[in-house]
Amino acid sequence: MRRVLMVFLILFIVGLAPVFSADKIVIGHVPITLSHAVHGNAAKWAKTYAKEKYGADFVVIDPDNDLQRQIKAMEDMIAKGVTGIVLSAVVESGVNEVIQEARKAGIYVVTYIIDGTDQVTPFVHINEIQATTKLGQNTVKKWKELYPNKPVKIGFVDFLKMEYTKINRSGPFLKGAQSVDPSITEPVFQLGAEGVQDEAKKIGQAVLQSHPEVNIVYGTNTPNAIGALTAFEEAGRGKAKDGIPLTEIFIGTDGDVPELLKLADPTSSFKFTQGMQPQIFAYTYIDTIMKVIKGQIKPDEHSQVEAYNLYMDYYTMKVKDYESWFNTQYKPDKPLNIAAELAKKGIKVQK
Repeated sequence: MRRVLMVFLILFIVGLAPVFSADKIVIGHVPITLSHAVHGNAAKWAKTYAKEKYGADFVVIDPDNDLQRQIKAMEDMIAKGVTGIVLSAVVESGVNEVIQEARKAGIYVVTYIIDGTDQVTPFVHINEIQATTKLGQNTVKKWKELYPNKPVKIGFVDFLKMEYTKINRSGPFLKGAQSVDPSITEPVFQLGAEGVQDEAKKIGQAVLQSHPEVNIVYGTNTPNAIGALTAFEEAGRGKAKDGIPLTEIFIGTDGDVPELLKLADPTSSFKFTQGMQPQIFAYTYIDTIMKVIKGQIKPDEHSQVEAYNLYMDYYTMKVKDYESWFNTQYKPDKPLNIAAELAKKGIKVQK
């Protein structure tokens, strides 16, 4: 009888274990915007990963690129009493007070991609500099290989209101280019489309008139790159023959579908990019906020955890390489088939 009672007691305790366990962990996430392919897909990965690895709930409020809505989203998370928040600042200097408000409420905060200027929380940094520097180096090498008698003329379609992209994208790109050709002193233009494709197209139209000599154009995200490229294409430029750019080389950053289709297209001069990796980014920021919650990372000191972009180009990779990468990182409902998509436009993939 005593043994039966002991077994019953053990089963009773096990059955009630969830009741006596610590409070449910709820991770809040306030991104820049979910409409961006990287941020939206990272949030999807994070929700699954948080539940499967840590048994944690994951909730998102999308401020859609608006600082005031982002602050309100943070305040809503604080009011709901989430355990921790992963925050990607819309404006670096605009989130410091609300971060401190969260900390005063006992809520852990990890910044991701864009840090706050106070830098008093752990930060998940996407190391783009390694890939961006390589983009600058290899683009210039390719141009000099193809056209040794045509001096390199670089233009940037950039974010001028955000220091992040100048520090992590256009700045390292220029340094990479200069390491190959020290005669490159500065870009012939650096204009801000701020990630708006229509604005990037307008910039492309304008620089075709003011700087027709430009032969390397780096758009620091997909809308910046594709918008400018569209303007060039409509003017009869932006073309390649059998993968060899005729009048300039276009470079991007993000590695989402519009870029990959241009990258694989042997008739397009878009031939270099770096791929942002939402699956890897999500796993990294969930692991980081959980380490903070568990006391393995100090919550009120600035520390940095690294994740990396993937360098990609037309010349050293096969189409199947970046197609497979995209289908893993972005996990679309319908897997991307680059050859099939280009075939709809009468374009045949060469490799």
